[in-house]
Amino acid sequence: MTDQDMLAVAEKGEGGQERPLVLVIAGVDSGGGAGITADVISVHDQGAWALPVVTALTCQSLDRVTLVAPTSVEVFTESIKLAMNDWPTKPLAIKVGLITDDKILDCLLELLDTTLQGIPVVWDPVLTATAGELKSTNLYKKLPQILKHSTVFTPNLPEALALAGWDESELFAKGGVFKLCDVFLKQGSQAVLLKGGHNVSALDAVDVFKSQTHAFVMEHEKREGLGAHGGGCALSSSLAALIACGYALQDAAVLAKVYVTHGIFTPDVALGHKRPPIAHHALSYDLKYMPHIIEENFPQNGGPFPACPFNMGLYPVVDNTEIMERLLALGVKTIQLRIKTQVHDDESDPHLCAEIRRACFLGHSYRARVFIDDHYKLAAKYGAYGVHLGMEDLQSADLEFIAQSGLRLGVSTHGIYEVCKALNLHPSYIAIGHVFPTKTKAMPSKPQGITKMGLQARMLKGVVPTVAIGGIKLNHAQEILDEGIDSIAVVTAITEAKRPAVETQKWIAICRTGPSELFGHESHAWHERQDEQQVPERSPLFEANPRY
Repeated sequence: MTDQDMLAVAEKGEGGQERPLVLVIAGVDSGGGAGITADVISVHDQGAWALPVVTALTCQSLDRVTLVAPTSVEVFTESIKLAMNDWPTKPLAIKVGLITDDKILDCLLELLDTTLQGIPVVWDPVLTATAGELKSTNLYKKLPQILKHSTVFTPNLPEALALAGWDESELFAKGGVFKLCDVFLKQGSQAVLLKGGHNVSALDAVDVFKSQTHAFVMEHEKREGLGAHGGGCALSSSLAALIACGYALQDAAVLAKVYVTHGIFTPDVALGHKRPPIAHHALSYDLKYMPHIIEENFPQNGGPFPACPFNMGLYPVVDNTEIMERLLALGVKTIQLRIKTQVHDDESDPHLCAEIRRACFLGHSYRARVFIDDHYKLAAKYGAYGVHLGMEDLQSADLEFIAQSGLRLGVSTHGIYEVCKALNLHPSYIAIGHVFPTKTKAMPSKPQGITKMGLQARMLKGVVPTVAIGGIKLNHAQEILDEGIDSIAVVTAITEAKRPAVETQKWIAICRTGPSELFGHESHAWHERQDEQQVPERSPLFEANPRY
C-alpha cells in the first residue's frame, strides 16, 4: 500500500469515523523538526487530531539551542481548559514532552489528578536536546507522581539511566534493559518503551518495550549517518495517537517505531552531514520498515514450511468430523478440526485420536486441505495437510518436527505485533483476527475491525497467504475480501445457521473454494464438480436432513 493509500485510510480515522482527539503538551521547536510541530503532524498521520498545549518556546536549529522561554501557567491552564471544554468529545490520549518550568509540571500533575484523570498518558521525559543546551525541569524529584499517571513512559537510554540513578557501566550488572524498565514499572507506569536510537555505535536501532503482560525488543537496521532530528517526539506522539485510535499498547509501539523508521530512511530535507528533521509519511504498513521482534520464550525462526495456495477459499472451523464430512461433500476444500483438550496430542484419548484420524482420511478422500488445531504430533501421525497453532502454543511447539513432517503451519495473530512475530517463523499462512466480537472463546484483545485487518492483509499480499477470522458474518464477507484478505475462516456462521448447507453454498459463492489437492493421486470423476473454483450444486447427502 502506498503512502497515499495510507493517508486516505487515515483521513477520517478508523472506519470513516471522526478523528479522536489527542492532547499534546510540549515545547515549540523554532527549527520545525521536533517539539509540537513534529507532534501535531505525527498525530495527524496516525488518524487522530492534535490539540497542542505549549509549555515552552525554544530557539533552536539542527546545531544548537540558544534560548528557552517557558509558557506562563495562566496560558498553559487556559489552553487545557479550552481543549477539555470546547470540543464535542474529550481527548482519548495525552502526549507529554518537554517541560522546563516547575510550576507547569506541578500544574499538570494536579490536572492529571482532576480534569485529565483517566485519560491514557504517553510521557516522553525530555531531559535535554541531542544538539545544544535544552534543560528540563527536575523530573527526578517528581518521578513517582509522573509514573503514577503514565500509561507508557518513553525515555531514551541516557534519560532512563539518569532517572533510575544508574550508571551505564553497571547496566548489565544490574540485569540489563528489562530490569531498567522495571524501575519505572514498579513506580506505577503501565508500560515502558525504551528508545535505543541514541546508541550511535550500534548497527541496529533497538527499542525495548515492557509492560505487565509483554516484554520484547524491536530491531531494525540503522540508516547511515546520525539519525534524524525529532525522532523521539514523533515516536511518542504517534504512540499516543495510535492509543487514541484503539490500538493495543504493543501494537501501537510497533507502528510508532515503523513510523519513525520510515521517516529516518526517507527524509524530506537533505542536509548532507547534518541530522535532518524526521520526515512524516503517514501511517505506514510496509514490510521494509517493520521491526524484527525478539521475545523471550518465543521462537526466533522456523521452517520453511510447505506453501499453501494464496486463495484457500472458504475455511470453516468445526469440532467434529460429522460436520466436516457434510461440508466437504458440499465442496469445501479448506477446513480445520478444532478439538480443545487439556493435554495436546494425547494418544490415550481414543475419541481425539479417532477424530483426527478420520479428519485426515476425509481430507485425502475429498482432496481437501484439512488442518488440525493444536495436536500437531497426531496430525503428522495420521497425515493431515497442516496444523494451526496460536501464539501461546508456538512457545513450546517443536517447529522443527512440524517442518520435517511436511505439515503446513497456520498461525493465529491478533495485531501487528503478533504478525511481526509470526513472520519470523515463515508460516504457511497467517490468520488475522479477531475481526469482530466472537463468542467461541474469550479473547484478551479487542476486535481489530475491517480497516486494521485490511492494512495488515495488504502488507502481506503476495508474501504469505492471509485468513480473516473472528465473528465474521456473510454480509461482511465481500467487504473483507475487497480489503485484500485471501481467505475467510468461519465458525458459528455456518454451524449455528438454520440451514447450514444452504449457508455454506452462499459462502462458497462469495469466497469460492480454492484449488483441490491431489495428494499424489489422479482425480476421480466424482471429484470434478468440486474442483478448482466451481460452485457445487446442493448435495443429495443433505436431502435426508432438513436442518442441512
